[in-house]
Amino acid sequence: MEEIYKERLWTIVEKIPFESKHLVQLKKNTILDLKTIFENKFDKYFLELGSGWGEVAIDLAGKNPETAFLLFEKNNGRLEYTAKQITKLGLENIKLACCNFNWFLKEFFESNSFDEILLNFPDPWPKKKHWQNRTINPKFLSELEYLLKENGRFRFATDHGAYGRKAILNFRKNSALKFTEEYSFKRENFPISVFEKEKLEENKKIYYLERTK
Repeated sequence: MEEIYKERLWTIVEKIPFESKHLVQLKKNTILDLKTIFENKFDKYFLELGSGWGEVAIDLAGKNPETAFLLFEKNNGRLEYTAKQITKLGLENIKLACCNFNWFLKEFFESNSFDEILLNFPDPWPKKKHWQNRTINPKFLSELEYLLKENGRFRFATDHGAYGRKAILNFRKNSALKFTEEYSFKRENFPISVFEKEKLEENKKIYYLERTK
């Protein structure tokens, strides 16, 4: 059943309804060569999982021109909007890929590929019967270990308290991903997404987690 579902997802990945020089076409059983994708112009690589409208990565890319940014997003409308913004701003250090990263992640990259990985406000799957669909789980943490370079950093944010607390418990079981502070309710000197701004204006408590390999 899982393999059938993955095949259906591949039909989405392989049929992006617009063209852009910023898009990376994913292929089955093919490892992405980051240096080739970014024309050997960068030594530092940043991966955002579920990039939404791209505002966080675009802000970071403008401030960090020495870093290459790869964005995974499954919604074509958001990808097209992000691609237009990248073109408008003339950014050369961002690429996009259509991907449901919960199903396709580790198979696309060599180990020790990224200096930083960001996951902002993933679906909290609030109903108990759906908890197995949450991104932060032991399998995902092992993938982080694989993808991050030595001293590479992972950032995570959620406004769902139960999910935040469960994520903390999952990280406690992983000795490879270390922290100086288990969690915080604020994150300074980092771009704020539209969704995050809305939650802050609603006085929502946001859990911010940061881990280093």
